[in-house]
Amino acid sequence: MTSKARRCGWLLLAGLLLGQTVLAAKPRTLPLRPVTTTTIWQGENDRALSLPTDVAVGADGVLYVVDSGHDRVVMLDAGGGWLGAFGSSGDGEGQLDGPVGIGIDPASGTVYVADRRNDRLQTFSASGEFLRSLPVEADGKGAAPVDVAVRRDGSELYVSSAAAHRVLVLDPKGELLRQWGEQGDEPGQFHFPASIALAAGRVYVVDVLNARIQSFDRNGGDARPIGKRGGGPGTFFRPKGLAIGADGTLFAGDSFFGVIQAFAPEGEFLYALGGDGKARQLDDPVGMSASGDGLLVVEMLAGRLQRLQLGAAP
Repeated sequence: MTSKARRCGWLLLAGLLLGQTVLAAKPRTLPLRPVTTTTIWQGENDRALSLPTDVAVGADGVLYVVDSGHDRVVMLDAGGGWLGAFGSSGDGEGQLDGPVGIGIDPASGTVYVADRRNDRLQTFSASGEFLRSLPVEADGKGAAPVDVAVRRDGSELYVSSAAAHRVLVLDPKGELLRQWGEQGDEPGQFHFPASIALAAGRVYVVDVLNARIQSFDRNGGDARPIGKRGGGPGTFFRPKGLAIGADGTLFAGDSFFGVIQAFAPEGEFLYALGGDGKARQLDDPVGMSASGDGLLVVEMLAGRLQRLQLGAAP
């Protein structure tokens, strides 16, 4: 079955499961923000992307794309020109096995990669030189890190753990400072936490199988849900990607519906990206990063990096 056919089948099923939500949303006009999409990188042969999962922007404008299917990180210049790649398959120094998320220390330029199957963070210099490995554990077991976000001063690493369903906060040497969360659907609980982002003293975590984003203070308190399960504006089915704009706007990608929605920092739904009366659909937008007046988005199934230039907000 092709990916298009599979998606159509799932969309039909979702429509049946979520019919009441979708029907309830029909009378409401969907606010849309126009967007222009440009493919920055897809590559071919040994430079092609395979199941890319995340993207980050360095202080010098270098783009770092997690090329998960090839167990490496691809480096591109700001215009999408090939600069190189680092990492290879394995469990040795500088190697990766199923990497997912990436975070950059704004202070030093250090690149942190969530090396999920090896239960660690791999750290590299801005040029891709291997620095060290930081084991990530929870309750004495490998924590399967999915994403990592770094405080602006580089003092703390916020890591989402798929195995433990929690957030772990580490120092740059890998020492555990604090943690919160457990499996469940109550506020402060998670069911497969994924993308994680920091802004204005808040920690935002995509709670995939609970179909929501959760916002916390830096100690894991004051849990606030953003979005809920559904098929209408401001709801999710499989949220994955997350980015925060310079003005604090949250952009969240739904890997199932392929739509990116925007929320105020407090959680109010603002608009979806699109035009001509409909939301723009992407092919599995699982990772993204704010860049200037737009977004960089990796489409996992399409194996490419897109730049979304945003028009005026509604």
